[in-house]
Amino acid sequence: MKLISRIPVPAACAAVLLTLLVAPPAAHATEYQGHSVPQDEELVYDWHLGGFVGVMAGLFLPNHGQGVLSVSPDGGDMLSTELLITSPEGQEGEHWRYGSLITREEGYAREAWNSYQWRDKSDDERATIDEPEVRDIVSGIYQIRRELPRTSHHMRIWSDGKIYPVVVIPKGEDMRKINGRKIPTRHYKVRGFRSEDARYWKGSLEIWLARDAAATPVEMHIERSLANLRLELQEFP
Repeated sequence: MKLISRIPVPAACAAVLLTLLVAPPAAHATEYQGHSVPQDEELVYDWHLGGFVGVMAGLFLPNHGQGVLSVSPDGGDMLSTELLITSPEGQEGEHWRYGSLITREEGYAREAWNSYQWRDKSDDERATIDEPEVRDIVSGIYQIRRELPRTSHHMRIWSDGKIYPVVVIPKGEDMRKINGRKIPTRHYKVRGFRSEDARYWKGSLEIWLARDAAATPVEMHIERSLANLRLELQEFP
């Protein structure tokens, strides 16, 4: 709060938006349910930024647009998972992109990347993940879909070169509405876990997975500081 108050509103909005998009969680295997999650898939979402900073961001930065969550084979025993965020308010090529190269069986990240380009600001980072049993947000969501854990459990996430312990919490069954259609879902929440010898992640992630064979993510919320990023599936398969 003090940091935001010391910088201009546009910069504060940009800082929070980028933080929302670069610091989310991933999952660790617990119970594999034997259902069929696609290994070649593209899901399209509408996104909008809520909360106080989300409202202010609409004056200076995009606060809505399209998100594409994808997974595709990358040769051999690897998969590429990625989330691409764009906005109709942006110019051609402007984006936020986050993804990873994961092992096909375990879903562990071997490489991770993030990039963004907006107006005169840009960044492009790719890193090799040397730590074992680590995932990023996109591969984490994919793994939760594969496992559908029934009990709370801990995991390790990588974000922007740092590793955080988090806990995944099953929140039970819920109904979500997509284009006026009610979809039965499984609800999960991921939040930081306090540990004396590790960094603490201050945000949270909530996902609603349809009760179909693919455990399709129909809605996702990422919360950080004074803002929250919400992604809603455009059309249920």
